[in-house]
Amino acid sequence: EYAGDYREHFRLGGYKMFLDGSPQSRTAWMRTPYLGSEDRGYPTLTDRQVYGYAERAVKEGRQILAHCNGDAAAEQYLAALEQVKAGGLDPAAVRPVMIHAQLLGLDQIPRLASLGVIPSFFVAHVYHWGDTHIRNFGRERAGRISPARSAWEAGLPFTFHQDAPVIRPDMAETLWCAVCRRTRSGQLLGEEERIPVEEALKAVTIHGAYQYGEEREKGSLTPGKKADLVILDRNPMEAAPEELREIQVLETIKEGKTVFSRKGQK
Repeated sequence: EYAGDYREHFRLGGYKMFLDGSPQSRTAWMRTPYLGSEDRGYPTLTDRQVYGYAERAVKEGRQILAHCNGDAAAEQYLAALEQVKAGGLDPAAVRPVMIHAQLLGLDQIPRLASLGVIPSFFVAHVYHWGDTHIRNFGRERAGRISPARSAWEAGLPFTFHQDAPVIRPDMAETLWCAVCRRTRSGQLLGEEERIPVEEALKAVTIHGAYQYGEEREKGSLTPGKKADLVILDRNPMEAAPEELREIQVLETIKEGKTVFSRKGQK
């Protein structure tokens, strides 16, 4: 009963599967080895299993979300969805999501578009583990983690997340990471994948609503949509890029009612 409409502000988002590990622990499944090693990480499911789960989701009309950090895991997911499509079903109808997509290959991005796959980037990796990624992949490959600009230029809607409790659910920090792409040590990582503030904001508003099929009700300040919004202490479009991570939420409004106020009234 929670798989369709909301009940008490809760609904199930879909099916999720994990296809590999993490790049910082060198368990993400890669097409080419990690730096200084023959190790490529490893898969967690067989091709047959991934296809079976993807086919089931599309047949049932359920969204399918797959944890893919490495480009080999992304390849497995895309191949499975292509097989589903070849069988006469339309994966795009359930808006499949590729969670993390850290090392998604630039050559794979056109296939996401053709299948209707939405990449949800853990772009804060740039700051939290960017220096580790440089050690694990070298600067060139590490610079392509969370390729948000490449996705944007390909016309893909994409979203951002923090994978809490892996890191704190701090969306302001995530906006800063997407726009500035600085590591903990201050290195600029993947300058060519930086995106404008406006596109970063879309990733956490209108695209987030689209990802879950709620763009008619949420995601933008439009007459007729739910009054779900936050009031910030400064305008992200006018703030200096390096100040984005300092933005504070002053008030949170859900369906027209204040549910949080920094003044402490509620």
